[in-house]
Amino acid sequence: MKINIDFKKGATAVSGALQKTSELTKKVSNDVQQKTKDLSEKMKDENYQKRLKKYNPLFPEKYFSEDFNLPNMIEIVDDAVRNGIDVCEGAIGWISNQNGIEILHLYDEAIKESGINFIPAATCDAVYYVDKFDRNRFIQTDCIFSKAHEERLAELKNIAYSLGAKKCSIELSESNMETELSKAKKETSLKGIVNGASASSGAGYENSSSVAGSSHRLGKIEVEFEGSNNPKAPELKWFAHDDTIKNLIKMKTEKENSIKSETLVLEGAVSATMSQKTAFAIDGAISKIGSKSKGSMEKQATKEIHSKLIFVVEF
Repeated sequence: MKINIDFKKGATAVSGALQKTSELTKKVSNDVQQKTKDLSEKMKDENYQKRLKKYNPLFPEKYFSEDFNLPNMIEIVDDAVRNGIDVCEGAIGWISNQNGIEILHLYDEAIKESGINFIPAATCDAVYYVDKFDRNRFIQTDCIFSKAHEERLAELKNIAYSLGAKKCSIELSESNMETELSKAKKETSLKGIVNGASASSGAGYENSSSVAGSSHRLGKIEVEFEGSNNPKAPELKWFAHDDTIKNLIKMKTEKENSIKSETLVLEGAVSATMSQKTAFAIDGAISKIGSKSKGSMEKQATKEIHSKLIFVVEF
């Protein structure tokens, strides 16, 4: 039996098989490379997103968007603190949440761009809190209470002037304050032991301080005017909700203008710069970001709330 072997045809078949194997291998290799590349890109994107969440940079397009709500507290920082961090490139700062307060850490290079009015002028490492009457005005926390006091005095003088007064005097009266933090903490700890809690249980805001003592006077301001028989209702800001001031204005502008003098005792709680709870939270936030403050905001708020302004006006 004669067997005819077509070596040419056989070689062609083998060659085709090898080619198909080579193409399959190449395809598998390409698939593996693509999957590896996709996985690498995915991992890279996930890491980027993690860093973005960690550093939480604020970019101009977000800052100037209509849906952006400016935080109540701003810290001015040197932009060099985040040099070399890829997710922070092009940012004007970052946002964090400390002690329940949202804070904008604004780069000093972006102060002008921000359009915010800082009182006094913005400086690195200073902390500012929003003006309760103007969302675009931020006052340094170290002087926010003294600034508010100055504005209240100026407003009272303007009230007297607008109503046609010949003379007015303003006197500040404060209660003697005794902060009893250690006592409050001790009492809280004892309660914790009685209830089976740890003796190191911390006191909350409500237990942070107490007020005791009598009042004392801290200076008096006297102002004289030419006087006028044409009283005008002044624009009110700090005393817009003080009934004693509103009644005085009403008597001079809406009635027979017969009042010759009036002594008003204005409670500090009515025109307070901020609540004690807010001041307590600000203290905690300032402490957490490592910033230094000249004094406790909570103590200043407590002192202000328990103070009085004695306003005497003569027509």
